Amino acid sequence: MVAERDGGTVGYARFHVVPSWGPAGPDGEVRLSELAALDPAADAALWRFLFDMDLTSTLVARGRPVDDSWQYLVSDIRRCRPTLRDALYVRLVDVGAALRARTYQAPVDVVLEVADSFCPWNEGRWRLTGDTKGASCERTEDAADLAVSVRELGAAYLGGVSLTALAGAGRVRELRPGALTEASLAFGSGGAAPWLPHGF
Repeated sequence: MVAERDGGTVGYARFHVVPSWGPAGPDGEVRLSELAALDPAADAALWRFLFDMDLTSTLVARGRPVDDSWQYLVSDIRRCRPTLRDALYVRLVDVGAALRARTYQAPVDVVLEVADSFCPWNEGRWRLTGDTKGASCERTEDAADLAVSVRELGAAYLGGVSLTALAGAGRVRELRPGALTEASLAFGSGGAAPWLPHGF
């Protein structure tokens, strides 16, 4: 199914239907392989098409983002059975280069005490300064503001996991009051949750 507007393609969905009949009548299943759209209107139109397909009662959509819009298009989310599975992993091999390579949704100036037993060149203190335009991350001897391992940095890197939540689990330690809030806000994605549409 292709969504078009003003002669141009704005989205598509790849799916197939598995027909079935039960005691109460048609009970087919729509199995979604892929759905992508350029804007919310096209996205919603494609989902509505899939939901409204004749002779079906179930839509199966695997590997979708955790913040996918379908959750807010259904009339009763309690009748759905979403299952959360992890599929996207980040491992920072070069902490300085990785933290310099991204932008931050709020100004940040923190010193991270990083632990990394597998890649010992990452260990030590790094001063991260950045904002929406860019960042720098260099080694420093200044006092640390946050103590983290490279595992927590990998979890927070794409903005889908909050440093505050990791601190609540005892996996990040705040060493300067206010540093956790500042860093957690800066690392946030500010938009769609991280998502890997294709397995590897």
